[in-house]
Amino acid sequence: MNKCYLPDHSSIKELTVEYGNEIAKVQFFHNKVKDHIDILLGQTYVLPAVLAAFSDFSAALAALINPAISFQDGQVRAKDMSNKFDIYDKYFEVNRVQSMSYGQFIQQYLDTSAELVNEFQYTSMSRGEIAYILKGWEAANLILLSGQQAQERHFSEAKIVEVAPKDNDDRALYRWKLAHHGFGIFMIFSGFAFEKAIAAIEQNDSDDIIADWLDKGAHLFRATTACMEFGNSFTAAVYRGVIRPDMSRANKEANLPNGFSGTQNLEFVKWRKLKVQLLKLIKEKQAELSNEVMEKVELFRTYYLEDMHIHSIIAGRMVGIEKSLLQEGISAKKGKPMSITAGDMLRMMAAMRDKETAFIMGK
Repeated sequence: MNKCYLPDHSSIKELTVEYGNEIAKVQFFHNKVKDHIDILLGQTYVLPAVLAAFSDFSAALAALINPAISFQDGQVRAKDMSNKFDIYDKYFEVNRVQSMSYGQFIQQYLDTSAELVNEFQYTSMSRGEIAYILKGWEAANLILLSGQQAQERHFSEAKIVEVAPKDNDDRALYRWKLAHHGFGIFMIFSGFAFEKAIAAIEQNDSDDIIADWLDKGAHLFRATTACMEFGNSFTAAVYRGVIRPDMSRANKEANLPNGFSGTQNLEFVKWRKLKVQLLKLIKEKQAELSNEVMEKVELFRTYYLEDMHIHSIIAGRMVGIEKSLLQEGISAKKGKPMSITAGDMLRMMAAMRDKETAFIMGK
């Protein structure tokens, strides 16, 4: 699979202003995304037509791919294997780039998006989940194109770059890691949108500006959930026989005390801090916020709760009544087994999210 390069500190704000023809590529991609939102969310859903549309989409995006992004000497940071984030990045094949430019970040965004589009048609993903990724791309494209001079340019279709392995087990690992690349990119965009929403609320900007940033942040977050659905497009037998042992091996190599968790994912940790800040501010200002703004806050709450419920369903589908790697690690550390399943743990976390956001609904 193509390597994934992300900003050193997981923020769009750290990117340097330097472009090639990437903005023209984003505009072309944006037009294609809008076309496919119309196709996928059309009143009549005909599977052969949708599959054909995605094949065309892949051919169009093939012209935008540049798997060999150019970096300066020393720009790609060496990993520190005593750092929990670097351990996580190593397993999921993510590299951190110092002083990353907008052009480099956009190219990575396009490369990852093209890989996802190429593989969609071979997965069991529902139309609804793919639509959430399309809506995430729409929001990300609008962020990248904001304040830029329109650069309409046609990119001729090219031969589709087939990156996915043919071997079934290798393909499962490919989907698993690619899903985390998409997750990371959408998390960076969602965090950026929420940061903008926080600033807009603090500055008493207009309702439409605040609502727009909240809407973008919510849809970009929901796209991360859809990426996890994509990443689990294989059977429970494959998860237990391939994915889980592969992660266990990585745990042992890195001498991790427990299994992988979201606390080792830099994108999620950064996003979570912004989420906490945003919810705290909304709680303080709730009486002053308009219905238009609060509707978008409720939209985020819906996606936030839905995310954990979907994760619990995935856990039940993949591991049944077994424990997660994280639970197994904690149990071994304490010297006694946990009685609850991985799905139970996630349902408890969903209840915590419900409590965290109950104030939004006046509870």
